[in-house]
Amino acid sequence: MESEKKETDRRRNRSQRLLKQSFEKLMREKGFTAMTIQDIADRADLHRGTFYTHFPDKFALLEQSIRGKFRHLLERKLPADSGWRTEHLSILVQTVLEHVRSLYGRCSPVDTVDPLFERSVRDELAELLRHWLVQIQKARADRQVPVDTMALMTSWAIFGAAVQWGKSYEDISVDEMTARVLTVLTEGAKMDFVHEKR
Repeated sequence: MESEKKETDRRRNRSQRLLKQSFEKLMREKGFTAMTIQDIADRADLHRGTFYTHFPDKFALLEQSIRGKFRHLLERKLPADSGWRTEHLSILVQTVLEHVRSLYGRCSPVDTVDPLFERSVRDELAELLRHWLVQIQKARADRQVPVDTMALMTSWAIFGAAVQWGKSYEDISVDEMTARVLTVLTEGAKMDFVHEKR
């Protein structure tokens, strides 16, 4: 019984791996819009039905591919014990900036892919930040904003800055932009408000 389950898992993992490899090759050759599910299945030498066993459509496969690549990139750049510390936030911000700029620099936007790319990276980013925040929340019971809200807002801040910087023609270095985003994240919008006298 246990050996049958292992064999099924092995076949399942193999099929998924073949579909992902096929998808990657077709992305380079044909692009996302032109490829079909049949193309992906044929290239992987699998039945079309096998594709649907693993993914509801090619958008789900694209999302998994984007998230997987981004997760792998973060794992390579961040230390294994990373957390909500200035040096790790700095690496994270710089990695997101470079990743987003490289993608906007070499890809022509596709209406359906762009939002999916943005959501996938933002969601992966929020998941990592949530993990970091949960670690520090254990030490601080006085936190007023829920972890999920903080992770979501921080991911939007980092990703929004990266998209704006990646699409702009301003001559701001990645180091300078990283420093700016990091200042906002660590110091917030500390401003002295001037109250008008009546």
